[in-house]
Amino acid sequence: MIPASSDMGAECPPLPPKLATMPDVSIPGRPKRANAMNTRALQCFVILAEELNFSRAAERLHIAQPALSQQIRALEERLGTQLIDRTRRPLHLTEAGQYFWTEARQILSTLEQATLGAAEIGRGKRGWLSIGFTRSSMYSVLPPALKVFHHAYPNVELKLFEMLTDEQTDALRDLRIHIGIGRQPLPIAGCTTITLLRERLVVALALDHPLAQRKSVRVADLADTPLITYPAHQNAQFKRSVLSLYRDAGVTPFVAHQAYEIQTAIALVSAGLGVTLVGESVSRHGRADVVFRHLAGPGASYRSTLAATYRSSDHSPHLRAFLACLPQALAQDAL
Repeated sequence: MIPASSDMGAECPPLPPKLATMPDVSIPGRPKRANAMNTRALQCFVILAEELNFSRAAERLHIAQPALSQQIRALEERLGTQLIDRTRRPLHLTEAGQYFWTEARQILSTLEQATLGAAEIGRGKRGWLSIGFTRSSMYSVLPPALKVFHHAYPNVELKLFEMLTDEQTDALRDLRIHIGIGRQPLPIAGCTTITLLRERLVVALALDHPLAQRKSVRVADLADTPLITYPAHQNAQFKRSVLSLYRDAGVTPFVAHQAYEIQTAIALVSAGLGVTLVGESVSRHGRADVVFRHLAGPGASYRSTLAATYRSSDHSPHLRAFLACLPQALAQDAL
């Protein structure tokens, strides 16, 4: 028989170094001092729940059996419920005990992962970098930068979030991302923006479009063709720039469709439903069912930019390392 003794002198030994002591956990409705709980108590209960035997659990914990009994009774008093059914042999967990066992194991596992992760990050052996990006950056600057960075820092966890350029503003302010890569971002207080790419715009045309045989196209030539563009968002600059090109050419565009994705817009072009303007980098990943033509006339001098924005106060070494992997636009356009 296993005695339910309560030797009041001993405690569970310290946890391994990889597990730090948790802050006290308060149980609502009970005095705080009476219900303070730490990982030591959780570990004692988890080991007992695995063994369902006080003697074997105490041996694994390297403590006396009465000390373990005292720890479990104290834990039950803190929780205000019985966790172990001591009237049965072998021991059984109560329904509350089964629930608490599941949760306690998860808490200890999460704490161990957090402890190891924080220690490795502090020693520079591990890190993480959160990047917000607009889809057009995947056609040019981002994939090569990710490849170089991952090769140089394989232990840095990359968290990638596709988002609109204007959504990156809130993500930076809320510390959800370290850096945002977007098209023509507006200035953000407290942030630094560097231009990565300046590129010409090209017009996507269906293969059977009358202008498809030309080497370049004036915006004025598109007056009779429906325009496929992107939904308007507050502070969205690319759509405004496209419409500005039309206005400068004296053309009022007929916006027939709005697409959230670049490839959706190009698919609509291939179906003969209109034309769309995209950055030249998109055309390098072209499709067989459309053609891309440079703009001629006043629109030929226009350049769309991709830029990286990050908090000026962020001194993360991995952010600085990633910035070094990104290209920076030349002072003069090379296109």
